[in-house]
Amino acid sequence: MIYRSLVLTLFSVFAPLSVVLSASAQQSRTNNSWLDRPLVNWNRQGTDFPQLPTPSKTAGESASVSRCREQVRQPTSAAEKAVVKKGWTLYGSAQSFGTTTVFTAMSGVDGMCRPLGYQAFVYSEGRYAGTLSPVPMDSRTDSSLTNIRLNSATRIAGEFARYSKSDPLCCPSKTSTVQYSVRNDEVPDLTPVNVNTLATCQTKQTVEAGNNNNAASLFGKRWILTEIGEQRLSDNKLYIEFDNKQSRVVGDTGCNRFFGGFEINGTSLKFSPLASTKRACLTTEANRLETNFLRSLQETTRFDVQEKILRLYAGERQVLVFTSQ
Repeated sequence: MIYRSLVLTLFSVFAPLSVVLSASAQQSRTNNSWLDRPLVNWNRQGTDFPQLPTPSKTAGESASVSRCREQVRQPTSAAEKAVVKKGWTLYGSAQSFGTTTVFTAMSGVDGMCRPLGYQAFVYSEGRYAGTLSPVPMDSRTDSSLTNIRLNSATRIAGEFARYSKSDPLCCPSKTSTVQYSVRNDEVPDLTPVNVNTLATCQTKQTVEAGNNNNAASLFGKRWILTEIGEQRLSDNKLYIEFDNKQSRVVGDTGCNRFFGGFEINGTSLKFSPLASTKRACLTTEANRLETNFLRSLQETTRFDVQEKILRLYAGERQVLVFTSQ
């Protein structure tokens, strides 16, 4: 079950979040990463009871939240309420499989609405089990979490960006994948089992393509939706088109036509509130796809185009993938 909601009334909560990188970001180009050392269970060190951490303390100029606040969401469970009460700010979606739930929360944002000082929290049967990283993370730095796969109630995989000193911020040259086990006991146990680091098969052409993103690459094409979050789609009719002259988008959710405005600044992309026709979807699955599609568009903060592939992101989280016609 996935929880996700847009919150437009949390200005007072989100305003103090800072744009200054935390201490972990200052070491983003070093090789002193926990992913390169023997794994230890940081969730159980020194006590039999995992301790819910507090957010990173950041200082400096506050971020402008007028364009970031839509990423914030309200807690919908006792677990999320406990994390928010500790001082964290929820963002993104929660993933659940059986009795296990994983969700993300942050300490702040940068100028592009990317999360700073963030963590992924794991709960089993509503009880805190631990985090997927031993330290808070900053977007686009070494050892930052980029993807979570909740494969079962007892197995989780986390993907972490690995930067060398020469890597551009868009394109880390390696990815470390950590496998975790979850044991549902009186005191839940979240344990990192192994880590595997591989090159991302990056080429000079790929880096150049990433650096050549601009608004012109979006126009004059029909972008067919192929992925929503972790779900791959095939033979579907969901699409979006960008109108350069009117700064408008139109598209199809599979059930209804939608339309609205957009703003682009570099690779930053923001949609205005989208409107749609009101035809009822014929199936529950079609209704779910429509809801997730429109919600993901509203959460989008940036885009990336490489050849015929368009990827939309909410912060560092990939939400939608399209291919052009």
